[in-house]
Amino acid sequence: MKIKYISIFIIFICLTFEVTGQSIADYVKSELKQPQSTSEGIYYEIEGAGNGIQPKEGDYIVVKYVGKLLNGKQFDASPKSEPLVFQLGRRQVIQGWEKGLLFFRKGDTGKLIVPSALAYGKRGVGNVIPENADLMFEITLIDIMDQDGYDDYMKRQEAAARAKFEKEKRNQLETDKVLIANYARKNKFKVNRLPSGLSYCLKKKGKGNLAREGDKIAVEYTGELLDGAIFDSNKDKAPFEFVLGNKKTIPGWEEGLLHFKKGSEGYLFIPSQLAYGPRPIRDEKVNIPGNSVLIFKIKVLKLETPN
Repeated sequence: MKIKYISIFIIFICLTFEVTGQSIADYVKSELKQPQSTSEGIYYEIEGAGNGIQPKEGDYIVVKYVGKLLNGKQFDASPKSEPLVFQLGRRQVIQGWEKGLLFFRKGDTGKLIVPSALAYGKRGVGNVIPENADLMFEITLIDIMDQDGYDDYMKRQEAAARAKFEKEKRNQLETDKVLIANYARKNKFKVNRLPSGLSYCLKKKGKGNLAREGDKIAVEYTGELLDGAIFDSNKDKAPFEFVLGNKKTIPGWEEGLLHFKKGSEGYLFIPSQLAYGPRPIRDEKVNIPGNSVLIFKIKVLKLETPN
């Protein structure tokens, strides 16, 4: 995992335009109680003092922030659950942050007032930050880390992200199982449920051996969503041929067709994680929303075991 999300509004842009600082002076006079300033025209005020160290170039900084124009209009903020992480002195943020955050300590909460020349100058940012706009940031400096601390932090973040992802997968599978069971009951399908969450129903058993990995199989199929919308079908077209186990189809087919024989006709009820998961599939002919249960009507036309 790379350095966390860095907002578009604080990506570094090298600017050297002249500013008068008058709008900042007015703002500071009316809004700040105990302002301090730097030689570059940056103002800051520490409202809640921490007791940690001050950062230095090369440190990794963890901050929460809200960015506003001096008229109070908010243009950006860090996500509530995910603070911004960046390396100080590596031009990953605007110059006003590079210079101004040197005066904050770990645990400090305060305001940072940045002149436009140390932000986005005459260019601004689209329709969000006007040209020559001075900016105010509400800052909470959560942590300061060296390289080892940053590496440990990222390991914890990755572990938390994996745990969240696995929990979401488990929850989605349980939801899909309920959806499949309700669909089968409503439409009077007698289904066989497998531990993976996949279910199948045979309307015609077929003859011979069950399909095995390595077998060449040809099928006619129609794919539907739970609401009955057909998203794909090769009915009245050429059969779909492939070798089982070569992973040329979704996992739900690879597992489900092992319960079919030559001549078998039936249905596969596939939970989303054995299909396309949270990723939506959209093109000119196919529209499958993310986390969709898929239903396939299947007819096995050919099943050949290689010599």
